[in-house]
Amino acid sequence: MKRLLFISATLVLTLSAKAEVRGYGGLTLDFTRAKKTEKSIIVPGENDQKQKIYVAVACERRVFNSTNDEMKWGKWSEPKNIFESRIVADICNFI
Repeated sequence: MKRLLFISATLVLTLSAKAEVRGYGGLTLDFTRAKKTEKSIIVPGENDQKQKIYVAVACERRVFNSTNDEMKWGKWSEPKNIFESRIVADICNFI
């Protein structure tokens, strides 16, 4: 019985930790390091080439922005595909 309880507790802890780092196609976002600003939420992550990026979402307007490989912000835009829509929804529902 103790062994089963240990395995269950380990599984729960592992699953909840993995839920904080989420994948979207070739993009991985670390929700544990998300920061809320006045008008947006910024989440660090990395692309499929292991380059660091940041994604920002303005939940009120349901738009997002991200940094490029030079860490410069682009323009705010509405989601154009399922991955972008999921990112916006997940970030807005997370914080």
